[in-house]
Amino acid sequence: MKARKYNKEGVFLSEVELPSALFETGISQGAIYDAVKAENANLRQGTHSTKDRSEVRGGGKKPWAQKGTGRARQGSIRAPHFVGGGIIHGPKPRDYSSNLSRSVKRKAVLSILNKKAEENRISIIEDVEPASYSTKSIFNILKKMEIAEKGNVGFVVAGENQFLKKSTRNIENLKYVNSKRIVCRDILYNNNLVISESALKELLSQYSKKQG
Repeated sequence: MKARKYNKEGVFLSEVELPSALFETGISQGAIYDAVKAENANLRQGTHSTKDRSEVRGGGKKPWAQKGTGRARQGSIRAPHFVGGGIIHGPKPRDYSSNLSRSVKRKAVLSILNKKAEENRISIIEDVEPASYSTKSIFNILKKMEIAEKGNVGFVVAGENQFLKKSTRNIENLKYVNSKRIVCRDILYNNNLVISESALKELLSQYSKKQG
């Protein structure tokens, strides 16, 4: 598989061969599903809560006499069928977190990368290491690459470069992705991936077939 390579100014250089250890491993839809499902579950706070009839305030007194009124007998105005009453089988705080094995996570990352490569949605760029905050300079790089108009872009870089990270923060449809802490959602939900040379080496080190 091949990808377009750009210099750090966003100028096209040539087409390069993508490393086979990453991009010839096949696509597992099941692994992608499991990984994204687990990540979505881990984002849920689980703080939702409702009160049942024992927790709702009031209702200690019987609303009317048991007999003689012509109405149905009732024991409390906080019963579930009354307005303001308790909730039956309502949600309670719970932990939605889900564990994902390393092998499935690895397979999911490789599958997404292969899927993007097959669709020609991966570009390689020389390491961009700004010495100051500049949203404009990063935007101009993407503009020269003619990739900003093609939908969401995941900018995959190695490590945390604070100047680069904050420079990308205000660019619409651009997601900063740390290759050392890959989240499957970030690389799957972005239409195109721009991977720096250092990030590609990091991905090769973490996810190549030799590591399996």
